Amino acid sequence: MAASSAATRGPFTIAHVTHEAVEKMGGIGTVLEGMMTSAVYQSAVRRSILVGPMGGHHFASPLRRLGPHVNVRYSSADGIDFDGLGRKFHPIQWAFGVHIAYGIRTYEKNGYNRDGSAEVLLIDVSNPNREQLGIFKMRLWDRFGIDARRYEHDWGFEEYGRLAEPAFYALSAIVPQDELPCIILSHEFMGLCTALKAVMDGGEAFRTAFYAHECATARRIVEHHAGHDTAFYNIMRQAAQRGQFVEQAFGDQSAYMRHALISRAHQLDAIIAVGDPTAEEMAFLNPETKRARIDLVYNGLPAYFADLAEERRSRRIMDEWAQKVIGYRPDVLMTHVARPVISKGFWRDLKVASHLDRLLGAEGRTGLLIILTCGAPPRALDDVNRMAREYGWPWHHRDGYPDLAGPEIELYRLVQHYNVGHANVKVMLVNQFGWSRETLGEAASKEMSMTVLRQATDVEFGQSVYEPFGIAQLEPLGSGAICVASSVCGCVASYRHALAGLGAEQSATPNVVVADYTRLDQPMSLAELLAMTQAQRDRIEERVAQEVARRLHEALPRGEADAVRLLERGRELADRMSWDAVIAEELLPVLSRITAPQPSAAEVAASST
Repeated sequence: MAASSAATRGPFTIAHVTHEAVEKMGGIGTVLEGMMTSAVYQSAVRRSILVGPMGGHHFASPLRRLGPHVNVRYSSADGIDFDGLGRKFHPIQWAFGVHIAYGIRTYEKNGYNRDGSAEVLLIDVSNPNREQLGIFKMRLWDRFGIDARRYEHDWGFEEYGRLAEPAFYALSAIVPQDELPCIILSHEFMGLCTALKAVMDGGEAFRTAFYAHECATARRIVEHHAGHDTAFYNIMRQAAQRGQFVEQAFGDQSAYMRHALISRAHQLDAIIAVGDPTAEEMAFLNPETKRARIDLVYNGLPAYFADLAEERRSRRIMDEWAQKVIGYRPDVLMTHVARPVISKGFWRDLKVASHLDRLLGAEGRTGLLIILTCGAPPRALDDVNRMAREYGWPWHHRDGYPDLAGPEIELYRLVQHYNVGHANVKVMLVNQFGWSRETLGEAASKEMSMTVLRQATDVEFGQSVYEPFGIAQLEPLGSGAICVASSVCGCVASYRHALAGLGAEQSATPNVVVADYTRLDQPMSLAELLAMTQAQRDRIEERVAQEVARRLHEALPRGEADAVRLLERGRELADRMSWDAVIAEELLPVLSRITAPQPSAAEVAASST
């Protein structure tokens, strides 16, 4: 853990540049929600301004231009100006050929009795002043060596490049002198152009930090290499010991826009990594980033706390649903909640389940693994009920929307193949996010909810091949679930820090089972690792999966005393990994450091003598 929050300066003014300014679409949105609803964050941060491109945020009502959770206060496209912001924004709109919208977003965390709010600043960059944009791109090349012309075909680069200057000047217009410096947090590559603009022209009025929710270069290599994490992390560590960096090990990465941007993160005042693997990956980008200070700020845990009575109530609700859908009530309920992408490693869950099938079967027990994922637009309730009546959705599926679509199809093929050969532990694919009667259909009771799912589960899987943190992996921790995470997940180190804080040993607290798929059967050279095949990885995965199944089977509660122990320790761990704890102990010290008054040239000269 970082230094104590006693050194916190504040109150801070923070501009979060992100693609999730008005909608929670993924991990960054979850992080923002955790921050905005944290009492510690609220006490230390004076203003939070969420900045992003307007994109497709065009709703029927002008007052809903920024989404259902944002109260619009200004919109140049709609002639709305409740607070007299036009006099500040008009010159910026004219100079850069943009529209600006501004409002207040509210956050609510159901079940936690917490809420929060943030300002939202969106900019329509669809018709920019090309001359001004060209000058800015030329400056990116002159100062940072970023060849914008090479990436103009990539809308991810172009959109956020267009955002940079109007966002910078809009922030300058609405943040008064007594609220400076304004900290620009670049959430992933999206905010880097804005942050680099502040580096060039912000002076003492701005500070900048790159918030690495992942290392995009590493993610791409891991997902595309046949050896996935098994090969990549061994290659990275061997290469780093030789003083090499990513391009020396894996070749030229300059064609990848995200690499071009994040490899300049050392130009900012701080680099924040959400997990130890991400920090290691960032340091592997180039010598400059390796020399830079990289601060660890783990993600907080929005835990689903429960007492034993709540757990039993939730489990009864789930058992009744399972009886209707699959015809039995499992002794062991397992879940994996994630997007249907290769990095989530769903096939590893099936390997572990295969070994559990034998172990549980020997005891006359059954299990059910629910994979909750969705690779298509939400299914309407009428469609869900019709599919359930016609062929037993979600236990059975058919190709084609409103049922299987996109990556769901191949995943269901794996599930079908698994279920044919196993009798004691079955796997069910639920391709509909949300966990309610409205999303699951008539078989679900009105009491069904995501909280019920999280509280009822015995095991949560998350054996990812790439996972900078992995909030979902540990969400049921506070409800006494055993969480299975791969060793490359950033949450593993966070969990170990929390364990150390409790003075507990891993062997005595089986709340988390760590699956290390990077542990090789035998030493391999750098050349052999680079050439690793899927067949080689499969052999290693099979060995690790068997070991994980054994450890998981041993950790499963055998009675009420075991369940109470898991629940009590899980709550202690989740509390130490909460957003309040993370912000106080890790984030605020970073913000305090970069906003501390900078010594003058005379003071620097005097100290050197």
